Amino acid sequence: MKKKKILITVIIVLILILIIPVPSGVYKDGGTRAYTSLTYKIVDWNVITADNIYDKIKIYFFPDNFKSVDELWQKEEENALYSFDAKVLEVNEKSVLVEPLEGERERSSSDKISFATGNLKDIGVTAGSYIKITYGGEIMESYPAQIIPYDWDLIENPDKSKSNKETETWLDPLSTAVCPENFIGDIVITEIYEDCFFGEFVFPSPYKIKFNGSLSDEWCVGDKITPVYENAVYNDETGRIEADFISATESDFEPEPGVAYKPVIYLYPQRETKVNVKLDYSGELTCTYPEYNGGWTVTASPGGTLTDNKGQTYNYLYWEGKSQTKYDMSKGFCVKGEDTGEFLETALNKLGLNRREANEFIVFWLPLMQDNKYNLISFQTDSYTESAKLYITPKPDTLIRVFMAYKPLEEYTEIEEQILSSPERTGFTAVEWGGAKVS
Repeated sequence: MKKKKILITVIIVLILILIIPVPSGVYKDGGTRAYTSLTYKIVDWNVITADNIYDKIKIYFFPDNFKSVDELWQKEEENALYSFDAKVLEVNEKSVLVEPLEGERERSSSDKISFATGNLKDIGVTAGSYIKITYGGEIMESYPAQIIPYDWDLIENPDKSKSNKETETWLDPLSTAVCPENFIGDIVITEIYEDCFFGEFVFPSPYKIKFNGSLSDEWCVGDKITPVYENAVYNDETGRIEADFISATESDFEPEPGVAYKPVIYLYPQRETKVNVKLDYSGELTCTYPEYNGGWTVTASPGGTLTDNKGQTYNYLYWEGKSQTKYDMSKGFCVKGEDTGEFLETALNKLGLNRREANEFIVFWLPLMQDNKYNLISFQTDSYTESAKLYITPKPDTLIRVFMAYKPLEEYTEIEEQILSSPERTGFTAVEWGGAKVS
């Protein structure tokens, strides 16, 4: 009889383990909670997206119950809604092509986005209109990028209006450092207010800048200027700069030959992993984000999100440097400026970049190359990797490093074609891309 009672007790305990979920985590993304059993997982989603809060309760059965919340969110994100402001570039019979405005999250994916209009209300959109678009799911990685729209509305031309004031506290005076002399160079204006305006460096960097003072009416959002300023301070942890504005002139910025611009490093472990990255660079590091400090140590998730020891998240590790490296231009491609976007799509696929990485590469480099008559392009191997040695612990199973050197040309030049290839992405994968203009 005792044995029977014990057996029944064991069976009941096993059933309870199988069917009763226990709390398995509370996440800082807004308060998402997870409850896990051996047969299913309940997630009470409360995710703060770029525009609103994704608030739903979902049940995930075996084998999805063993996936991390990050992995489940990659699928769930398709149901989240986002919105952004954009300028209409083209209106076709069944679709519209738009340009996300400066400062919009979607602009980091692509400077041009297309979407079908068949299911949208008629709001009288024409080329040159400004609209707010609401869409669901991820941005489809093509060029132009594509989205699935849910709604759209006309908005006022942002260049014609200035908000009365900007009230957010931009920097805590107790956590700032004085900017080095001439730290702020040429910028793109991203927002204009009555008593201040915001900008980003012409060549994208992790810093956002607030200028205290009024900007004259001759300047609009999207204009490139060289500001005169004083009292500039910054905070590396937040990537924010603040300065007092004096005056501005039109920018004539051109990429500086020999500078390695925006090498970025993505990390994709198979499970959440603490990763250390060190760079042995034969030159001067001019900008890093997060701050390098002899190396980066982050916790990397399978989806690529990186988290530092203060809980700050990043999409990638960023660095920029200046060196005397001589790039090998003996093999490569001579491409018309107008064909550069299509060429890069094909080349980066062969070099192993996924669509997100390729899009970010193209959005960064194409505006600097498409107006040249020709571009002499060569993807570097030993000349780059020897001058910028990368040490990653634990060691990745797959390492892909793409570094493009290019030279603007007035005439077509014959060059031996470069053979492009990449290792298969398996296991823990690390990816880096960057580039430089050659004089």
